[in-house]
Amino acid sequence: MLTVHQIVNYPVPSNCFVLYDKSIGRNCIVVDPGSKSDTVLLEFMASEHLVPQYIVLTHEHFDHCWGVNELIEKFDIPIICSEQCVECIKYEKKNCSVFYDYKERFTIDSPTITIESLGFEIPFAEKNIIFFNTPGHTDASISFTINLNLFTGDTLLKDIKTVTKLPTGSLSKLKNTLQVYSSMQGQNYMVYPGHGDSFPLDGYEISKAVSASINPKA
Repeated sequence: MLTVHQIVNYPVPSNCFVLYDKSIGRNCIVVDPGSKSDTVLLEFMASEHLVPQYIVLTHEHFDHCWGVNELIEKFDIPIICSEQCVECIKYEKKNCSVFYDYKERFTIDSPTITIESLGFEIPFAEKNIIFFNTPGHTDASISFTINLNLFTGDTLLKDIKTVTKLPTGSLSKLKNTLQVYSSMQGQNYMVYPGHGDSFPLDGYEISKAVSASINPKA
């Protein structure tokens, strides 16, 4: 059975997820390791005897990829993300780390597999992960499903308006992406967003992504 374990990144409280199925093996996938230090993530994987196979990035912002370099240095594993994300994480301005803390700015230039080169699908734990582009928060943003679990990064958050004012953000593209999410309602998906709590997609008012009054950090 697939397990989704949530770790809240720090110092910016975004979500990192660890996906694994111990009935099949020790491999896991790490989604959005955005902590300045991977200590909590590494301790969890060690306690569960897990070995990361891939890092998946939902988009390029520093609070979703700050821990990538440390994780790759330890495990030498590839990143999976969009083609646009590959280019953005290489630059401190495009990953926005320079704007958060000039002294802590960073870049990522590591082995990467694009979702486009994969044909938007990859097997994991005897299941298929299906990726799709979901621009709006940024052009580089992706979402993916595995079984009835939907990971949306910062494109869809619970009861919070999606930020579209950062570089490459677009309200019109977000509205198109929200139609994709709407078409997935009625299928029992659980949403795992880039910030905040998980929530059922069915019955959720997706229009809150453009009309809610509270904005999260990027």
